[in-house]
Amino acid sequence: MPKKLYTIFFDKEKCRGHVFDADARSLENRWYGTRLGNTLELALEEIVYLLLRGDAQVRDQNTIYKSFEELLRAHSTCFKKMFWARLVVYKDLRDRGRRVRPLGDKFLVKHKDGSIRLVIVLQEKTPIETEKLSVWSRQALSNNLILVLAMVSFQGDLTYYEVSKIEPKRE
Repeated sequence: MPKKLYTIFFDKEKCRGHVFDADARSLENRWYGTRLGNTLELALEEIVYLLLRGDAQVRDQNTIYKSFEELLRAHSTCFKKMFWARLVVYKDLRDRGRRVRPLGDKFLVKHKDGSIRLVIVLQEKTPIETEKLSVWSRQALSNNLILVLAMVSFQGDLTYYEVSKIEPKRE
């Protein structure tokens, strides 16, 4: 039996995709996209991941893209600097069987044990301010999430760091 091929309608202004009807329900059940009325909106990482797996085709006006390379050539302006690092992390998490939801510049990840993690993607040699790290930590803690930093090297290697709060004790 042939594999189910989802049709994603690409919005080149927002660099996002839209899926409708049964396709939307099926993908939403697998933790893809964000529901907007009767449509499911997909982030660029989700679209590319589905293309790489051969699970989707992307349509814009009169063109159908069946590969990531075709979409990249046609809409290269959508692929910003941090996209590549984010794709490495997104693909790694999905390939490990995690449920991943893009959330702006972060990811919400449902771990196999049921816990939910807030994953921040960082690139090697990109400085971050300690205040920013503190804000992410407070944001995760206040929402009962585990903060994870995903560091992507220039070679595409990936290392995850779990961030936790420690309370110094006086003796």
